[in-house]
Amino acid sequence: MIKLGKTLAEKLLGTHTETGKASAGEIVDASVDLLMVHEVLGSRILSVLEEMGVEKVWDPERILVVNDHWAPASDTQSAEIHIRNRRFVRQQGITHFCDVDCGICHQVLPEMGLVKPGDLVIGSDSHSTTYGAFNAFSTGLAATDSAIILATGKCWFRVPESIRIETTGRLPEMVMSKDLILKIVSDLGSSGANYRSIEFHGLTIDSMSVASRMTMCNMTVEAGAKCGLMTVNDAVRDWVSIHAPSAQWTPTLPDTDAEYLETIKIDLNSEPLGPIVALPHSPANGRPVSEVEGVRIDQAFIGSCTNGRLEDLEIAARILKGKRVNAGCRMVITPASRDTYLQALRSGYVETFVRAGAVVTNSTCGACVGGHLGVLGPGETCISSTNRNFRGRMGHPDSKVYLASPATVAASAIEGVITDPRRAA
Repeated sequence: MIKLGKTLAEKLLGTHTETGKASAGEIVDASVDLLMVHEVLGSRILSVLEEMGVEKVWDPERILVVNDHWAPASDTQSAEIHIRNRRFVRQQGITHFCDVDCGICHQVLPEMGLVKPGDLVIGSDSHSTTYGAFNAFSTGLAATDSAIILATGKCWFRVPESIRIETTGRLPEMVMSKDLILKIVSDLGSSGANYRSIEFHGLTIDSMSVASRMTMCNMTVEAGAKCGLMTVNDAVRDWVSIHAPSAQWTPTLPDTDAEYLETIKIDLNSEPLGPIVALPHSPANGRPVSEVEGVRIDQAFIGSCTNGRLEDLEIAARILKGKRVNAGCRMVITPASRDTYLQALRSGYVETFVRAGAVVTNSTCGACVGGHLGVLGPGETCISSTNRNFRGRMGHPDSKVYLASPATVAASAIEGVITDPRRAA
């Protein structure tokens, strides 16, 4: 029997092949629409390009270079990497460049209008799965594959099999998409979706903001997924019309008879979801907040490519308004981009944070990767809105990181212990 129906992954990759087709399990050569590289360009990719003898990139208008992980440079090593990146951008005439004043790559790329439905976008960062929120096939590749794309604009892919997740019902007050994806990752396990595509469907996803959708797709890699994909909703249409008004695009839908490895159904009406916290040292260690309430924290962090967007800052400001960060705890807040920071300033959120005793930093990956602006010391505990809580992720290997939504982080900062944000509603 011939299989005719195609999943989103098969369709999106297929449109970028010479044959126009792709089936799960096949190896295909695909043309890339955009490549994003950050500091790994200066630290690893440039040496690979030199070994390959590449003198000119394939298309300087379809590459984005971002200095975001140590921004501004936190030491001489990161400063040298930034210098190499800037030099490469000038030499190659690369159109799209974000220096240390710009923000986190996964936020600034969509803000610059560089992704639209139907695209194939690759990043030199594992959380490049984020752009699946825009109905694009996006994934992260390592230095050698990124170098090949820089040189040719193409790369090979094994077309992933797909898991379909259908979610119905609305998220309750003070429960965010971060809670939902922490539950999904924990249910699947850290390797439950290895090299598979996770397709998100259902009324819950269709009603989500772009920010909430980005959070979901961002964290699919924590279950081992190759990509996290969604169809277009009204929020995406509005986003693209604002950020890429001249772009031509057509939404991609899976076929009704597409073949999936598994279909998982989540009904938030019959089984309401509460706040979820992932315990150290895995994003797949999700538990109801009630199981960890009262755990003392030294630091509360809101930011990163997962949860540093305006809606994340808004809910944190709502909780922190008129209150103070606990005297035994420090709070660090990092907007995901310069544009996000400016919107937070205009909305009064930054003033609320500062008056509450939080430290608001420039837009950077800094604290999330244990680079700077919030590094943890030995024995310290942090509750964080980031995507990973591996041992030593945010600093000392003897520190502990609990992952949670911005609402849970903000409520916990006030109490100095992990706290259910619904108590702050």
